[in-house]
Amino acid sequence: MKNYFLYTIFFFYTAVSAQEDVITTDRPDQTETADIVPKGHFQAEIGFVHQRESEDSEEFSLPSTLWKYGVNNIFEIRVITEYAYNKETDSIARGFKPVIAGVKMNLWHENGILPETSIIMQVEIPKLASKDFKAQYLAPDIRLLFQNTVNDKIDIGYNAGAIWDSETGRPTYEYTISPNIKVSDKMKVFFESFAYLLPHERPDHWIDAGLMFLLTKNIQLDVAGGYELSAHNHYHGYYETIGLSLRI
Repeated sequence: MKNYFLYTIFFFYTAVSAQEDVITTDRPDQTETADIVPKGHFQAEIGFVHQRESEDSEEFSLPSTLWKYGVNNIFEIRVITEYAYNKETDSIARGFKPVIAGVKMNLWHENGILPETSIIMQVEIPKLASKDFKAQYLAPDIRLLFQNTVNDKIDIGYNAGAIWDSETGRPTYEYTISPNIKVSDKMKVFFESFAYLLPHERPDHWIDAGLMFLLTKNIQLDVAGGYELSAHNHYHGYYETIGLSLRI
């Protein structure tokens, strides 16, 4: 797997062609960008994640990859694959989580206070997974994506939507808000608040922050970390992630 991953990086790096627009990505924050991958281009957003939400469980994504293709100027196809290693007190699960497939579509462009607006519609396919992670239900994920430009250094992205659980079939509502600050031509930082809202249960609130660094117009490195403000059994979860995004 390691050699395959290194080969993939090398292939993307050597295949990159000069483009006018700088790559924009959905990772490493939870706020999905309203931008669409340019027509005719592929993009891979590869992330390694370590997360703990309790003292008894630990989760690793090794990696999670969002594959995107720009169909035209308003429409992209999206597929998410993830190899996971989840460790609990008395069990270990490893393998591929259910594949997620869908689209992102731009609804309208930013105009004054009217934000750049897109929508993601995707679904988790429960049986398209390794044995340890096969699920029961198709799980839709529908999100509205907004972005306002404050000035040439700052923009604010924010999302609202619902994700259905593939084991219970129940929806979880979510919101995110993430100011992004351009520190230099190659580096941006973000600060974010996000939450998951399950009917009749306590909201799950998080904060996170991170940075994105451009190696070229088509290759980006990132690092981020988050902390759970809400406590479960007196435990606050956290996560760390590093990633690489490439466009050809």
